[in-house]
Amino acid sequence: MGFSRVFIYRGIIFGDEFGKPARENRAENISLSFIQSRNNIKKMFNNLSETEALALFARYDFLDLCLLGETGTGKTHAAEQIHRQSPRAEKPFVAVNCAELSRFLVEAELFGYEKGAFTGAIQSKTGKFEAASGGTLFLDEIGELDGEMQAKLLKAVEEKRITRVGSSVARDVDVRIIYATHRDLKVFREDLRYRIAAHTIRLKPLRERPERILPLACLFINDFSRKSGRSVAASENALCVLERAEWRGNIRELRSFVQNACLDALFAADLQASPGGKTQAVELTAELLLSRLSQSNAHTGAPQPLNGKADAIAADYRQEIKNFDRLLIRQTLEKNNRNVSRTAVELGLSRYGLIKKIKRYGINFAND
Repeated sequence: MGFSRVFIYRGIIFGDEFGKPARENRAENISLSFIQSRNNIKKMFNNLSETEALALFARYDFLDLCLLGETGTGKTHAAEQIHRQSPRAEKPFVAVNCAELSRFLVEAELFGYEKGAFTGAIQSKTGKFEAASGGTLFLDEIGELDGEMQAKLLKAVEEKRITRVGSSVARDVDVRIIYATHRDLKVFREDLRYRIAAHTIRLKPLRERPERILPLACLFINDFSRKSGRSVAASENALCVLERAEWRGNIRELRSFVQNACLDALFAADLQASPGGKTQAVELTAELLLSRLSQSNAHTGAPQPLNGKADAIAADYRQEIKNFDRLLIRQTLEKNNRNVSRTAVELGLSRYGLIKKIKRYGINFAND
């Protein structure tokens, strides 16, 4: 028995088998050298990084792929990366979020339709399969398709032929398909599941690859600076606090967190600037990041610090904020001759809210 074009990735063997028919004692006839070679290849591929695995699969553009991973793990970015590194890079990359498609129109969106096929079809339209001809079709959230549409999709991907809605003419399509889902593959029809699961890449959640947090944070900071026209910088030591948190929303949550932290830094810098002016260069400090981590934990339950050291730093910072707040209230009260109403107006607080803080901090005041 022999194999042509053999390679193995995470226990999956790819290749065309040729030679003698299968026998009952086939395992006994496989040479020891082949077993050793197979194990060495398997070990090599299992040791590949995620980036290396994506680059490897990209070259084999005759393979349809399935990206598995939690929400926010970067499946769209991975699909784009595979396309850019594949022989199809010069051809179209068409992305479709199946969760956004109406179940009544999903077939028309994917396969296209002819004029008069249904109410509102005033002219023929090319579907996503044809639009991606020669390139890559990325079907995100494919687990949201119902069973009937899964059956039609299976026929299209197996034959690489589609039929527009309202037409009886089958059209050949040369397209590589990359599926993506955060769901268990058991939600798919059995026949489609076997097709999709043949070549899969599992994207790890961010909590399992903390080495990616700092580079991603820098990328998001640079992106924010470019869009806002303001320079935001952060030291590596400051960004290290992000590695101590769980990112349950993965890359999407980290991006949102970094953008909000950058906004906090800009607002704080502008408040301290002279009237009518604004600071062009802003630093994203560890204290600010820890403060926002604490707020995120209080409001949403995520992200959460992973060790006692981060908790202690955050607690010290919160105490410093309280001390500053207490001092500011005391000084403003003195400035206004201990008049609570005027002090509340100057601090931007309600009178009732200021009184609550005064009592909490144990400050003496004249109740006007």
